[in-house]
Amino acid sequence: MGMCRNLFSHVEIVVGLHQVAGAFYDTSLLMLVQGRSNSTSANSTTPASQDQQQGAISRFYMIYNLLLRMTPLLFTFFLGKLGDQKSRKITICVPLLGYLVSRSLLLLVILCGWPLQVMFAAALLNGLSGGFTAFWPGVMALASDISSEERRSIRLNRIELTYGVAGMIGSIASGHLFIHFRISQDQGVGLTVCSCILYFLTLLCSILGLQSSPRQAQGGPQGYGSLLDPGQQESDSQTTSEGESENAAWNENQKSRLLDNQDNPMTQGNPGGHRSVDKIAIALLFTAGVLYELGVSGGVDVLSIFVLKEPLSWNAVWVGYGNATGYAIFITSFLAVVIFSRWLKDTSLIVMGMLSFSIGMLIMAFVMRTFLYFVARAVMIFALIPLATIRSVISKLINDTSYGKPFAILQILLTLAGVVASVAFLNIYNSTQDQYPSVSFCLSSAIGCLSIIPMIIVERRLS
Repeated sequence: MGMCRNLFSHVEIVVGLHQVAGAFYDTSLLMLVQGRSNSTSANSTTPASQDQQQGAISRFYMIYNLLLRMTPLLFTFFLGKLGDQKSRKITICVPLLGYLVSRSLLLLVILCGWPLQVMFAAALLNGLSGGFTAFWPGVMALASDISSEERRSIRLNRIELTYGVAGMIGSIASGHLFIHFRISQDQGVGLTVCSCILYFLTLLCSILGLQSSPRQAQGGPQGYGSLLDPGQQESDSQTTSEGESENAAWNENQKSRLLDNQDNPMTQGNPGGHRSVDKIAIALLFTAGVLYELGVSGGVDVLSIFVLKEPLSWNAVWVGYGNATGYAIFITSFLAVVIFSRWLKDTSLIVMGMLSFSIGMLIMAFVMRTFLYFVARAVMIFALIPLATIRSVISKLINDTSYGKPFAILQILLTLAGVVASVAFLNIYNSTQDQYPSVSFCLSSAIGCLSIIPMIIVERRLS
């Protein structure tokens, strides 16, 4: 029993199960939308043309993604604040419950033949429970709580690695399960059932396995421990030796920090020894993250369309290979953090990742053959370092147990940036794809370079 509690206390397991379930769901939904879009219309006995099918799919996902991304924004901040005051598990379990309920609607749409527009209600329900916009900051906040400052960048990037590896495994397996695993005459039912089961297991592991962080259990600098309910406090007192070692490690870390703060200009004059918050540095980090997200989201959204047309004209097999290289970047970025963090500071790692993406996207602007695409992807091997490491730097600049609100605000801004970038870049690409198809990639590279400027200023302020 103790071994199981130690196993399920790892945030990475929750992230992995959640991502595999999401990969199964995404494939099921895409195949359903494609099948419904290809069906005959009410006024015609001929199947829809390819252009009509592509148009119907695009319209569906435009509305679906807007609902999915926009509705969580206000609720995310509320959950982040509640997580700071009560328990980090709130910001993880509530969105997971929304995932389970909303994505079970896909199963009913397939089995009962409900109209495809029901999935808009599913997106709305998922968003109102916080969705990924609330779930991911909650995960990062909990991981920040249970890791030391010295190892925090590696821990957060390890979670990103888990996310990528699980996504790669889920994406590869989903296609085979969709074709071969049938429990009904309706195709996709088996894959959707597997997705719902995994979402249920993720929620169960989060409720029973995840533990309150040592800082919140002890009250932390802001005394939030008193806000925990008695049952939770009693449960925390019965944790295994893993939790005790976490508490001891945190106490030793606090002692060393108090000694270090005596010579730290950011904390001089503060009798409590707590760090004063450098709001300008945090604002610059937010600016860098939003700019980087603008460049990445816009470029990646265009890239998924670019490979389907000339000069590449990829089929499904090559698209799978391309997606696999995208997920492989999670692995290379994690390894880079593990290796280079011994010699480079967090800000240097962030700049290295931004340069990696910007140069790779600039190469992508000149891709005319498939092998050049993979050369550009190889240059982007550090592209996933910046955002996770930016969160790590932010967590080091603010008071303990207060990660939830700034992480939630950052995720809200990143979500808005992703929506704006997706609409803007796709419109630019549609307008220039015949004469200048590389304009979107050059713009993405330029925005990625601009995001380096705030990081240089942050480096100077923190040095």
